[in-house]
Formats: sequence, structure tokens, C-alpha cells
Amino acid sequence: MPHQAAQRLMEDELAGLITRHALEAIFLLDGQGRTVFANPAAEALFGWSMAELLDRPLHDMLHHHHPDGRPFPMQDCPLGRVFATGESLRAHEDVFFHRDGRPIPVSCSNAAVLRDGVVTGGVLIVRDISERRLYERHRELLLDELNHRVRNMLAVVRAVANQSLTGQDMAAARESFLSRLDAMAEAQALLTQDGGIEAPLRSVIEHALRAFPAGDGAVRLEGPAVTLSPRKALTLAMAVHELATNATKYGALSRPGGAVRVSWSGADSAAQPLRLVWQEAGGPPVRPPRHTGFGTRMIRQALAAEFEAEIDLDFAPGGLVCTLRPASAA
Repeated sequence: MPHQAAQRLMEDELAGLITRHALEAIFLLDGQGRTVFANPAAEALFGWSMAELLDRPLHDMLHHHHPDGRPFPMQDCPLGRVFATGESLRAHEDVFFHRDGRPIPVSCSNAAVLRDGVVTGGVLIVRDISERRLYERHRELLLDELNHRVRNMLAVVRAVANQSLTGQDMAAARESFLSRLDAMAEAQALLTQDGGIEAPLRSVIEHALRAFPAGDGAVRLEGPAVTLSPRKALTLAMAVHELATNATKYGALSRPGGAVRVSWSGADSAAQPLRLVWQEAGGPPVRPPRHTGFGTRMIRQALAAEFEAEIDLDFAPGGLVCTLRPASAA
């Protein structure tokens, strides 16, 4: 066998080996865009066998309409213009269609085959980028959620600052502001720990109470497993912080033997709305406050609005009772 013929045979075998084992879909097209060859990866990706694609315009098989359903003539297709201009197209992103009609996001290149300056065909290489597109959409959602949370957090910090940094005693105001920021930080840490999607109600309360010297058994938590959205978790953490602060200064946690029972029922859903009770006992006699401070307003307004509930604050002599109940409940 002459050396030139042997070399050509070796090249043909090598080309066949490459195309058969390539992970990307590879098509060889003639000068009119009709299929001459399709490798196994192309058959697997689009559901057509090479025999079914042969001598048929590939555009009509895989790229016949836009994702919104409008027809997509080959003369309007950037990949098809390669046959008219002879200019190769690289890293073009588009949407092709599977045999069953499923859209497939792709990145593709169409290299013109030239002989004596005339376009005689094209080599189209197609890569499925569905996973990358899914990742990009997920990333966009995460960024949108992050931006939303940052805006909400800054709004809460501003409101807390406006309410805390008032009066003549700036040292006390500073301590109040920082303690509230700590409560927010604890809630955010819990959300981050649990993936940022939801947080267990019990853990939200436990984290909010960490900064308080409650003593062994001074606070008892009772209720089923309930998960809260990020906004609800943060709002509840702030409310529990305010209740615990009040209890530590004036209520059940201000003296030995005092106790707080936090109980809840329901599942925080439309079918099973949440009901939660903070009940103090064993503290000094309770008197209704003369002025409505930040904590009371936060509980009555922010907590009620976030949970779409009603708040009852009962300053009974034996101990404060704060009840969150469904708005429709009697």
C-alpha cells in the first residue's frame, strides 16, 4: 500500500475514533446544511438516529422555531449563514429541540468547510449547557434573595436604631441597641446554619434566649416541630429578645424562682395557623407600663403583621402573658 494511501486510512480511522467517542454532538453538513454525518453523542442528545437525519436539513430537524414558538427560517439562523458567507461561528448560544419537542440550551460552533474558496459544508459541534443554565438561574435567584434580605435587614437595623438611640442616657441606649443587634445576628446565624431557607421555631427561641441568665429550668419550651421562613424567624427572634429583656429587668427572670413557659401549637400554615404563648410566673407583681416602648410596638405591630396574627399582652399581676393567635380566632 502506498504511503499516502496508508496515511489517509490512518487519518480516517483516527477521525472515526474521535467522533465516535466525543462527548459533544458532532454533525457534518453539506453546502446546503443537509446532514452527512452525526456521531453517537448527537444521536443521544437529540433523539434522532443518523439514518433518520441523513440528507435532511439539520436546521429543520433541530432548530425549526424559536423558544417562544415563532418559526425560525434557516436563512435567519446565524448557524445557517455560515454556508452563505463562509465565516465560521464560534461559541454561539441558542436553543435546539429534541425529537420529542423538549428545548435544549446549547453552545455550538459551526466551522465552514472550504474547497477552492467555495463553501462545501460545515462541521457543527454542539454542547448541552442545560446544567450550566440551571446553575445560572439558581445563582440569580440566590442573588435576588440576598439583595432582598440585605435591604430588609438594613431597614430593620435603621428602625431599631431610631427607637433605641433616644433619650438622655446614651450609655443605656447604646446597650439596648447592641443587644438588639446581637439578637438579629443570632437569628441570621441560625438561618445560615440551616441553609437560609427556613429555621426551626424551637431553635429560633433558644438562640434568642442565649444572652439571658435564665438559670436552669427557668425557661421551658413546649410545642411540636415547626419551621419558619427567614422573615418570620427574624421577627420572632426580635420579639423573644424584647420579652426576655423585659422579664430580666422587671419580670419572672429578675428574681430566683421565676419561670417562663413558652408553648405553641399549629404548623404556621393556612390549615394549621400558629398559636404561641409566652407566660411568666414567680416574678414580682406586674404593672402595665406607663409608656409604649419599642419592644411593645415591635411585638404588637411587627410580630402581628409578619405572622398575620393578633397579639394579646396581658399584664396580669401574677406574670405577663403574651399570646400570638390567628387573626380569625376569637
